[in-house]
Amino acid sequence: MKESFLDAIYKLLDDRFSVSESVRSNYSKGEDIFDPILPLGVAFPNTTQEVSSILKICNKFGVPIVPFGAGTSLEGQVVGIKDGITISLENFNKIIEVNKDDFDCRVEASVTRIQLNNYLKDQGVFFPIDPGADASIGGMCATSASGTMAVRYGTMRTNVLGFTVVLPNGEIIKTGGRSKKTSSGYNLTGLFIGSEGTLGIITEVQLRLNPIPESIISGICHFNTLDEAVNSVKEIIQFGVPIARIELLNADQMDISINFSKLTDLEVKPTLFFEFHGTENGNIESIESCKEISEENGGFKFKWSKDFEERNKLWKARHDVYWSVKALKADARVYATDACVPITELANCIKFAENEIQNLSLRAPIVGHVGDGNFHVTVLYDPENKEDFKIIRSFSDKLVKKTLELGGTVTGEHGIGLNKKEYLLSEHPTLINLMKSIKKTIDPNNIMNPGKIFD
Repeated sequence: MKESFLDAIYKLLDDRFSVSESVRSNYSKGEDIFDPILPLGVAFPNTTQEVSSILKICNKFGVPIVPFGAGTSLEGQVVGIKDGITISLENFNKIIEVNKDDFDCRVEASVTRIQLNNYLKDQGVFFPIDPGADASIGGMCATSASGTMAVRYGTMRTNVLGFTVVLPNGEIIKTGGRSKKTSSGYNLTGLFIGSEGTLGIITEVQLRLNPIPESIISGICHFNTLDEAVNSVKEIIQFGVPIARIELLNADQMDISINFSKLTDLEVKPTLFFEFHGTENGNIESIESCKEISEENGGFKFKWSKDFEERNKLWKARHDVYWSVKALKADARVYATDACVPITELANCIKFAENEIQNLSLRAPIVGHVGDGNFHVTVLYDPENKEDFKIIRSFSDKLVKKTLELGGTVTGEHGIGLNKKEYLLSEHPTLINLMKSIKKTIDPNNIMNPGKIFD
């Protein structure tokens, strides 16, 4: 069977199917804690029709498939399958159309957010979802990503209008469209957001766009305690201050980022990063509101800037958090996890995380998209020390339990993959069977990224 399968794939793709060890190694995992698993081979299709043909062959022979975009996933979504193939979508990198007057565009799945925004910048529009990594648009859809600007612009769930998807049997479907709303039938676009490659392969995406703001201003404010910072965020949101991003870095992460990103004028204190989008006058009013609220909660050294270079340096430091932690020790790994709770419970949850970090003597700085109750913990550990990982997993278990007690979710934007399957069961014990039924209906032979999200 293996030979027949390989014959069929080679006949279709020729040298765009590789069994080279070096190529398989490059497509064996993402930015996660898992050891790489080399797939049987890696396919490099050029068109949706080729993806369809590959899936028909795989479905016929029962060969599992892992879709692979930019490889930036953090929970094991793209870890390879030994007896399966990986389908790289790197050739799906074209921006198909931009309708700037209607604020939408259509792109292939491996167009990255930076690539798209560089293309759009002269047209007066931009795509706001900003998870930090230069992830592929298709991957961001598959993991239901969001990022730093979700507090104003929403997540991938609110910014995707439709898809072209290849189903496991090779059928090509189109969901949604260009209209901003619809009530026509089931929301099948939403079904594929967060599906992590388990239901089909996304090859094209229709996206919402936004006008580039007239004015963009960034600011920072230091605090002596995390409570002060989080209370400021809560009040800013509750008072309806228009803000594009509001990010929290705890003292440990500030220490790391100051050194890694050369932020020499900042202090090793819990710090809020702000960004305001709008008119000049409107932004100034919002800044004054945030300054007043922050200072009433103990904030100090509040400062803001319109300078492009200053703003970019600040937000690059925020986006480099993962790499700044990883750089602390060359042979270490980073266990990156996220939690999301109602904003009124955010202080409780972060305080709980910090206490556990101290009790377990972990090096685990905290950052957060705190405007929507989401925060991340990046734990540095020695992959050769099994006891290290046990301690980290214990911390993760406790954080998940606390998060659910507070009415939150086990992941705000990283997804489930391999790492959080048991946590998903804790959060949705009555829904897992329904999810499995949907999977079984669409993918009866279980070839699409099997073992991810649930067993």
